[in-house]
Amino acid sequence: MNVANVNTATGLAFTVVAFVISLLVSLKWLRVAQREHYVQGYVFRFAVRWHTSRDNALNATLSFFVFLFIFIALSRPTLNSGVIDSFVGTAILSLILPIGLGFRGRSSKLNWTRRLKALFGVVAGINLLYALIALALGLAAPMGVAEMGLTFLFVEVAIYVMGPIEDKKFAPFIVSAQRKLQEVDPTIVGITGSYGKTSTKNYLATLTEGSLRVFATPASFNNRGGLTRAINENLLPGTDLFIAEMGTYGKGEIASLCSWCPPKISALTALGPVHLERFGTEDKILEAKLEITVTAETVVVQVDDLRLAKAASELEESGKKVIRVSGKDISKDVAVLDDSEGNHVVYVRGRRVGATQVQVANSNLAVAVAIAIEVGVSEEEIGSRLSLIAPTKNRCVIETNDRGVTVVDDTYNSNPTGARFALSLGVSKRLVGGRLIYVTPGMIELGDRQYEENRALGSEVAQVADFIVVVGKTNLRALRTGALATIRAAISAKAGGGDTLTATSKCRVIEVRSREKAVEWVRENSRSGDVVVYENDLPDHFA
Repeated sequence: MNVANVNTATGLAFTVVAFVISLLVSLKWLRVAQREHYVQGYVFRFAVRWHTSRDNALNATLSFFVFLFIFIALSRPTLNSGVIDSFVGTAILSLILPIGLGFRGRSSKLNWTRRLKALFGVVAGINLLYALIALALGLAAPMGVAEMGLTFLFVEVAIYVMGPIEDKKFAPFIVSAQRKLQEVDPTIVGITGSYGKTSTKNYLATLTEGSLRVFATPASFNNRGGLTRAINENLLPGTDLFIAEMGTYGKGEIASLCSWCPPKISALTALGPVHLERFGTEDKILEAKLEITVTAETVVVQVDDLRLAKAASELEESGKKVIRVSGKDISKDVAVLDDSEGNHVVYVRGRRVGATQVQVANSNLAVAVAIAIEVGVSEEEIGSRLSLIAPTKNRCVIETNDRGVTVVDDTYNSNPTGARFALSLGVSKRLVGGRLIYVTPGMIELGDRQYEENRALGSEVAQVADFIVVVGKTNLRALRTGALATIRAAISAKAGGGDTLTATSKCRVIEVRSREKAVEWVRENSRSGDVVVYENDLPDHFA
């Protein structure tokens, strides 16, 4: 047999195997891309987390061998035993790694939308081009090692390639939505903030729909795709008020939304370190959020935050009408305060308008009331409709199950303020003799503050809870470190005869792999009179 033919056949075999394995592995990273809204750079970030996390030693160790194999194969790119061994080792490990990031997903399954299919096609095309170049250069095996081991880079490149194409394809939907807004001509309200957007939107819809024909964006449809879809499919002629929740992952995104969906009234609900990893600083977060005020004539600002209070003054100086609201200060234009009977009492310029006993975030309700008044709803109508306000799903919703266990469901929140509020709510609902169980994977996207914020949360939970159930490994080290420090301090204080924190010496840290395992543990270990707080719920593409 001709040696050249053997070499060609061998090279082709390496090319096909590497190409097929890389395409299979790309499904894992395509799922990450889809869950992260195809934001450029985020597949790479998640890959680094999965492969280098110090909280997942097995992944980090096996990933080290993959990168070692790539180095071996590319440093001496001839077909030798080292390259062949590296190829086989990388082929096996690429299919396995990262351990915990599955092909289909447990909580965030791959959804084969038009966009995902197109992206997969581009990934396949890039892989094929790379494979053919490797084959032509006679480097099918060593370059195949890199192809399999660095598949996430091929997905990242495909996202960059598809970005401008998707923007061009999406343009007609924006034009259609803009035209429909002009035809229907509702008063547009834009709501943004680091958190509280959805709750505020829902409260406002409830307060206004008795007087006006109202349409609010559903669920968390707060980006370009969700907003255009909501308008094109559901905005009806005769709508008086359109309430648009607007979120952002970066500077310019809200400005882009407002360029074709311009709010007449804008609202800033809160400022915090949510998505801090994406923005870098809270000042940049505020800068991005303030984009919602550019087209607005009136801006409602929650001024309990000093930075938002300063922004309110600057907006007023620029000629905007500014309505200041608070969840603490009755002297503001609108305030919602708690009374001794558990009511959330609404005040407009110091006058009592009404109250609700439904669990609400005071400042969010204050924003909603201010907007309702601005669009013409009377104070009497607002007062009468406060009783119709309902808790927002998965945001501090309290229920008692048939076993007598009180559950605080706060799984849609992931910020320090919300986490501590849910904890205090759990403490307030605990009965004499009952225990407090706090279930959380911790908080994410807090940048370089993530470890410290979660460590502090773990410490605070351990001061008042009987169990802290930590889900997954994303923030395990931080939460466990904080909780154990408090527990040890409590034990030490008790041993020394002190009484500080002695009640917390009984707190235990429970580690579980998934939300399902956490629910199973709670079901098996909780009893009547206990309170369980579910704080945040990370999808399984997080390490």
